[in-house]
Amino acid sequence: MTPSRVADNMAKRWVSKWNDSVDTAPVNDIEYLSVNGLSKGGDLQWNLPPSKSHLIRLLALSAQSNQIITLKNVNNAGEDSRSMRRCLQQLGVKIEDMANGEVLSKPGLSEVAFHPDSVDWRVHGVGSDGFSKPASVLHAGNSGTAFRILTAISANIGQSVAIDGDRSLRLRNFSTLIGTLESSGVTVSKGHGEEALPLIVCGPIDCSQQVDLDLSKSSQPYSAWMLSSSRFSDSKKLNLKGQAVSRKHSDLTFRLCAESGADFSDETLRPWVPHFADTEVLVPRDASMVSFAMLATKVLQTKTIITGWPPSEDALGNDILQQYCSELGFAWNETNSNVEITLNNNPGDNNEINLRDANDLLPPLAALMAISSGGRIIGAAHAAHKESNRLTKTRQLLFQFGIESTVSQDGIEVAGGQKIKSPGDIVSTFGDHRLQMTAVILACACSAKVAGPNLHKIADEDLLLRLIKYGIDIEEKLFKSK
Repeated sequence: MTPSRVADNMAKRWVSKWNDSVDTAPVNDIEYLSVNGLSKGGDLQWNLPPSKSHLIRLLALSAQSNQIITLKNVNNAGEDSRSMRRCLQQLGVKIEDMANGEVLSKPGLSEVAFHPDSVDWRVHGVGSDGFSKPASVLHAGNSGTAFRILTAISANIGQSVAIDGDRSLRLRNFSTLIGTLESSGVTVSKGHGEEALPLIVCGPIDCSQQVDLDLSKSSQPYSAWMLSSSRFSDSKKLNLKGQAVSRKHSDLTFRLCAESGADFSDETLRPWVPHFADTEVLVPRDASMVSFAMLATKVLQTKTIITGWPPSEDALGNDILQQYCSELGFAWNETNSNVEITLNNNPGDNNEINLRDANDLLPPLAALMAISSGGRIIGAAHAAHKESNRLTKTRQLLFQFGIESTVSQDGIEVAGGQKIKSPGDIVSTFGDHRLQMTAVILACACSAKVAGPNLHKIADEDLLLRLIKYGIDIEEKLFKSK
């Protein structure tokens, strides 16, 4: 049977749609967070979660090494990172949960289950040829990064592999990566219409053909190609095209690969086996989450103590928050990896901030500018290709809180001095975790019902607990349709 026939048969058998829980509410019932903006005051403590950008890439590299690598500082890892971990385990990689140097037992849980008390993950690398065909579909959850990397890796296993994601991921555009794989001899079976996933790939990758790779919408396909090149049969030439976006993320991939022995000079991917100089790797914290801490500082009129601010090279462009801190109306006091943010109540006037390399900041930053002195965000056209079209959906989210904004081709503009109003209906967050997190924090200034009660767990599992400890009343509820 040809690879194409195998892929088609698998596609026909894979007909069920994914659910995020076993006890799914009826289609017209809505789960939401009831947020009451009463607080006790005092300082807000904000521990940053581990950077999923670093963790997902380090998981891919350590899994393809011939070493046992301990990824440290991964406590409170979000669901995106856990999705990548689970899929690698399905591909035959042993990953152990660790705390205080000891392996945590998981009685009653499957081998791929995540232990909630783990602080470190110990990855037993399988080498460049050690991945095995998974027994079931690889489910990348909400993570576009994990999906693309897993797809590129699976394309070179030599057998058909099915890859899927949640409802939000199914609606995203993966045509750039799919097109480059197909042009490299990979058979790709996909759905038609609005939802293209699940995807079934069957390689191997033909290294004789040059890949034309457009970087203008996302850097993730480039990262996927780099991280999958360990399994190549020969060198493969890339032709990078378009004005690159999210360059800090592709730079991170390039750096991590180079540090583990890769040679990608002259836009050529050469096969190599990742090797870590140190088998214990400290995972940096996620600098992009500081945007939500800043928004909360403004909404709650408080002081926020941030723990885990990473060095500039690991901030992935999000250190722009530190650069514009004063203009946004804050004082920034940094000691080692701790940052104290306070209000200076003297923001700049009508700021313009370019998010070409940090488009994840768009929703909270637009909200923050609207309730401060206003401004304009530019360079964020690629935000349209995230879980939602973050340009139009940010405008819609803000409007639900009575905040006016104008969307442009590559950004959004807001007038300053706007007031947060309590929404009359349940706030739609469009299946986007950064929109939901923005909505939850805006709701701390009023009373609101926010849809998507668990979306924040994709990146920051402790968001609600942090606000509850501060004194915000947050409760998960169900709106039952009649």
